[in-house]
Amino acid sequence: MGIVTIDEKSGIPLIGLAYLGILTRNDNSLIQIRPTTVCNLKCPFCSTAANSINIHPRNFVIEKTYLVAWIKEVVNYLGEIDIAHIDSVGEPTTYKDLPFLIKEIKKLKVKQVSMVTNCSLLNEKLIKELKNSGLDKINVSIHSLKEDKSKILFGNSSYDLKKVIKNLELLVKNKVEVWLTPVYLPGINEEDIEDIIQLSKKLNCHIGIQKYEIHKYGRKMKGVKEETYHNFYKKINEWESKFNIQLGFKAKDIEVKKVKKLPIKFKLNEKVKIQLKCQGWMPNQMIGIAKNRAITVLDCNKPINSTISAKIIQTKNNIYLAKFK
Repeated sequence: MGIVTIDEKSGIPLIGLAYLGILTRNDNSLIQIRPTTVCNLKCPFCSTAANSINIHPRNFVIEKTYLVAWIKEVVNYLGEIDIAHIDSVGEPTTYKDLPFLIKEIKKLKVKQVSMVTNCSLLNEKLIKELKNSGLDKINVSIHSLKEDKSKILFGNSSYDLKKVIKNLELLVKNKVEVWLTPVYLPGINEEDIEDIIQLSKKLNCHIGIQKYEIHKYGRKMKGVKEETYHNFYKKINEWESKFNIQLGFKAKDIEVKKVKKLPIKFKLNEKVKIQLKCQGWMPNQMIGIAKNRAITVLDCNKPINSTISAKIIQTKNNIYLAKFK
């Protein structure tokens, strides 16, 4: 699996792609920052199918100063940001410049920096660096407190549950706001979720249980059916009553104000001249540019640096898809 570096020389804007760069949702003062697509694990229910070479033959990493420059531009345009959330279609802690990134974000008009992680690559030194850089909050994927089952659910025999729990303790000790965010897999980890609820009480941290959902290009967990929201929340309510605890994110947990939207650069069905810059994250896709935005071009394998005409088929939230044929 090859790794492509996105930097100033690449000429690829950091707005426009769903899997990389900076994402804004509607008019909320929350921005998502995706510095890499790389992941160190291979969860059998991963919604993005990270580490599946047949689906994602290449990964991307953004050069740190290029990423920071784009973040500054977005923050300056939107005004004060409530939350800068570092997430990924992979694992953010694979990004070697993570402390630098957080430190630079904290210099901007940003109230809170948060991130997601599977916690497996953290250690005491890195946790202190992240805290000293300004990390406020961390969402940790953990799906079982049984060693063998954890290895299965993270798709890696080297997954070290004891290390992950130690890292959780260190995060709490270093006064980072910790949220445990297990995915509830009906028929697979119901008892494990109860163990994780008890762990959250022991660590005095938060917990938000996630619903398992099947995505078109994601991996599907064998033997697990996607539950209706009615049944999911019914189970959540049962656990909340049993353990006298809030399970899940409430509006007050993610307080964001309204800000002006980034301008949408294209119209649906518009024919656009696009310069192709590199192959995309998935087969038969390419990343192109137009009007200082990145565009994922479907059904395209034309030469890099060539210019094509393609029809825009998605513009929502400044995520742009175009179809070549």
